[in-house]
Amino acid sequence: MREKEPLQGMQSLERAMLTLRVVAEIGPSGAKLADVAEATGLSRSTAHRFLGALAQLGLLEQDEASGAYYLGMDLSYFGAIAANRYGLRDIAHPSMERLTERTGDTVYMSIRRNYESVCIERFEGDYPIKTLTLDVGDKRPLGVGAGSLALLAFQPDDFVSRAIAVNATAMKAWNISATEVFGFVEETRKQGFAYNPGRVAPGMTAIGVPVLGANGEAVAALGVGAITSRMVPERRSNIASWLLEEAHEIETRMTKLLGPLNGHAVRRLARKGSRGVR
Repeated sequence: MREKEPLQGMQSLERAMLTLRVVAEIGPSGAKLADVAEATGLSRSTAHRFLGALAQLGLLEQDEASGAYYLGMDLSYFGAIAANRYGLRDIAHPSMERLTERTGDTVYMSIRRNYESVCIERFEGDYPIKTLTLDVGDKRPLGVGAGSLALLAFQPDDFVSRAIAVNATAMKAWNISATEVFGFVEETRKQGFAYNPGRVAPGMTAIGVPVLGANGEAVAALGVGAITSRMVPERRSNIASWLLEEAHEIETRMTKLLGPLNGHAVRRLARKGSRGVR
């Protein structure tokens, strides 16, 4: 009987995580019990039990009027810590602050998670984009958006091909084909930066650059987004130069802390944190 307990515990944890993911994917409209039961394949009574337990722990909240479930505020606390993965937010803070002051536009930082990019930081300048912005925590298929494209382009060829194949269906929602993404990757590598002329949001133009590790692969990306009228060619060139300058600064700061920036070094930084980084 004892041998079954770890398995049962793992099954419960997996079901709880599945329940959280369903609520997260349903989003602002709120998840009803029936929605969760259907999406998870759990019985209504089992789904209700998991929803209640997660709400009791503060990981979910239930609206008394509608009965719908939403992600709890405790998750925003965990998310803030997770978003500082590898201490990159702390290390990048001075660079993002300078870019915001220099451009007056919105500056983003993203990291790669499997075949997606995740926004981990955003600074708004004097001319913030009020609509269709990338929020902290937002995910996009690699190749969709300037920062996401910079993350994809500066990976090995076999990874690029695999990522584009995995994301082919998801990219259709953005009206982007796999063939086009291969072209965007080639263009980005030639330029040294990614350029998104309104492919994701009409009227918004963005530029993204990679933050490179010692092996030349992107470990993060910096981006600047602005209304298209502010991205005339000369200014676009200046912003790309400023982004590359700050990306190099971030690489230098990380190398001083860790030595050559690679997967092992990044994991070391994750363990030790970035307390005291200035």
